Amino acid sequence: MSMRKNFQCKTKQQYFRGSISSGVRDWLFHAGSFMQRLQEHGIKDARIEVLNQDWQFPEENERVLLNMRPRVYALIREVLIASGKDEWMFARTVFPPAALTGKLRQLRNLQTRSLGSVLFKDPALQRSEFEIYFDANKQQWTRRSLFFLQEKSLLLTEVFLPAMERFF
Repeated sequence: MSMRKNFQCKTKQQYFRGSISSGVRDWLFHAGSFMQRLQEHGIKDARIEVLNQDWQFPEENERVLLNMRPRVYALIREVLIASGKDEWMFARTVFPPAALTGKLRQLRNLQTRSLGSVLFKDPALQRSEFEIYFDANKQQWTRRSLFFLQEKSLLLTEVFLPAMERFF
């Protein structure tokens, strides 16, 4: 799945004034753990399927957001969050090398654990405002945000897949 999107940063207020449903807004702007939110909505068997995890060059827009120099590799992890036959979300995380040191070194070996299972345990975690993109052709919402922890940052892009319409 390509992440070459022209994200348009819109504030919560812009979306609250628009015609977007409250169900979509609630999921798009939920700053906590997506996996935990699924559980709260009755999805108890959600799992992480790792599609790819490799050192690659990030997309230019990702590199710029992370203040990375050109031609520097990042660990890029792409996963599918699913349960049963339902596919809920595609997620792509870009970890600059500096973000994988010290206490955060464990992020290199998440395997089938969720990113949130590590990040949301730390009370010092900060998350940026969301950037939102709507693909009219696929009728699909995408959001991305930066996470800041221990003076390090990483970028998470999340694509809400068609099964999410159940909650919208």
